[in-house]
Amino acid sequence: MEASRQKVKVDVKGNIVELTWDERDTLLNKLRSVAGCQKVVQRFEAVGASRPVELNDDRRSRLRVTLELWGVSVLPDGLARLLVALVQADPGGDVGTASSARRTDPVPVDEEDSSMSGLLEVEAA
Repeated sequence: MEASRQKVKVDVKGNIVELTWDERDTLLNKLRSVAGCQKVVQRFEAVGASRPVELNDDRRSRLRVTLELWGVSVLPDGLARLLVALVQADPGGDVGTASSARRTDPVPVDEEDSSMSGLLEVEAA
């Protein structure tokens, strides 16, 4: 099977997101220009189509920030799905960041006014 038809799987805390090989290459090109993302790049380069990319909290956080700054409206479909999975895995958005280390009190979530509800509806559609 040629590489363009193979899928790259990304394990986001148990949620498997599939990317096309082209989306993987697009992501790698973007990540190579972002300081601090070398380990994320290495994980995507090292994995084949049969084994999912696994990222720790810090790498997931760096990937999420990169995708958010890239802009959800211009992300290829697979990368947009990856961003949604990253947001769902960490709704607070601070896994692996200094703010998560400082937070000591729980943050209440109002389900009726959740800022993620739009993302979840888009993903379900």
